[in-house]
Amino acid sequence: MPKRAEQKFGPSTVLRAVSLSNGKVGLIGLGLMGRGIAACLLSRGLAVIAYNRTARRANQACRYIAEMLEELVARKVVRRSQVSDWGERFRSTQSLGELAETQFIIESVTEDLDLKRSIYDQVEAVVPARTVIASNTSSFPTTLLQQGRRHPARFIVMHWSEPATITRYLEIVPGEKTARRTVRLTEKLGLLCGKEPTVLKLDIRGFISNRLMYAMMREACYLVESGVADVAAVDRSFRNDVGWWATLAGPFRWMDLTGIPAYAAVMEGLFPELAHSKSVPELMKKVVGKGAKGTSNRKGFYRYTRASAREWEKAWVDFTFDVRRLVEKYEKQVRP
Repeated sequence: MPKRAEQKFGPSTVLRAVSLSNGKVGLIGLGLMGRGIAACLLSRGLAVIAYNRTARRANQACRYIAEMLEELVARKVVRRSQVSDWGERFRSTQSLGELAETQFIIESVTEDLDLKRSIYDQVEAVVPARTVIASNTSSFPTTLLQQGRRHPARFIVMHWSEPATITRYLEIVPGEKTARRTVRLTEKLGLLCGKEPTVLKLDIRGFISNRLMYAMMREACYLVESGVADVAAVDRSFRNDVGWWATLAGPFRWMDLTGIPAYAAVMEGLFPELAHSKSVPELMKKVVGKGAKGTSNRKGFYRYTRASAREWEKAWVDFTFDVRRLVEKYEKQVRP
């Protein structure tokens, strides 16, 4: 693994090492994740050319990017002088042809395989053969995305998390035909963006964090559906136990800290009792069927007012900044 990037944010002098001679990154999609990725790239001194099909979404993204960069300044993550020119380094477009200027492209559109393939067809027709194309897909294997490509060696999964401006998470997933150069450039760009990249050894659907997270979500739904507890109680237990240690330790470190043999003994009796359904839980189907999207439309597993939804969204952002600083503080006390 490469040396960990400096945690101090701001423009970097290692652009040549990332092989972005013109400092331009292409971005496809300006939804929730895309706009956060754009803000992260801009906070690091890069130029961004962002494609979105609708001007309305692009305009909304510009307002969000401005707010996020202002927040980074207010929290003293970056200096104002480092981002004051972001408007000059950001360009939105409704033409994929303008991405020909870039040497690295991040695709962050809806989890629709046909849509992604259609976009790749158009992009490959206009960009140079050595331009890396990284997908921010949440589940599709890279090898699947490489099928039918003109230059499959340049395709890779670069999975970010929200809020992209401050989390250290980044999973990089090479496919069967991904070139080492592609992996190297993707990893270096991740380091430049202040991430702590994890490069997977196997191209597996859902990668690492999503597989762990969805296994937890399946069990959470099962507990509610089985009448063990209600939604609030499941959340409370999870927050006050797993949520208490997971950010610093992770599952294997936690077993080291609290005694491995006990976990082996519990596994033997508990594993047969865990949820193992291969379909979407009925609880999820019911909530989605009612049109719930979460705090964005104030409908979810909980009820929200406009004010409470904003309060929860703000609390999540505040918490994320605080957690990053807290973890960095305690990581200094231990060796990797």
